[in-house]
Amino acid sequence: MEPGAAELYDQALLGILQHVGNVQDFLRVLFGFLYRKTDFYRLLRHPSDRMGFPPGAAQALVLQVFTAFEHMARQDDEKRRKELEEKARKEAEEAVAAAAEQEPVPAPGQEVEVGPSMDSGGLQGAPGPQGAVPEVAPSSGEAEPLGAYAGAAELPKEPLALPK
Repeated sequence: MEPGAAELYDQALLGILQHVGNVQDFLRVLFGFLYRKTDFYRLLRHPSDRMGFPPGAAQALVLQVFTAFEHMARQDDEKRRKELEEKARKEAEEAVAAAAEQEPVPAPGQEVEVGPSMDSGGLQGAPGPQGAVPEVAPSSGEAEPLGAYAGAAELPKEPLALPK
């Protein structure tokens, strides 16, 4: 059959399908027509017979045509699946791009250094280097003077004499 020739019969076949209401009854009409009006179901019994098909040939023909259209349907399904996957991939990429435009990412290399807070009364309980928390001096009455923990330079025990 030539490409495009099948569409010539679409209106007539659609009319039949709509009239009978379902595919099963449509196939009954189609095969009934082949039975009543053609030699499709006649068997060639003798070499002299001029009408009919060899045993199994009509069934093989139906199966061959069915298989060809089934193959085309699977190819169409695969094509649709790939198109849907591609569409979903593009939509995901567009969503990521839109999200990236809404939230600018700071440039790499920008660091902010945060020092210990003096609001809590000194270094006690404030995080030290690399997130460590310094130990609190025991409350035995002899606490280290302020700055002793911080590694301050050793203070002289006597006050410095002022120059005269």
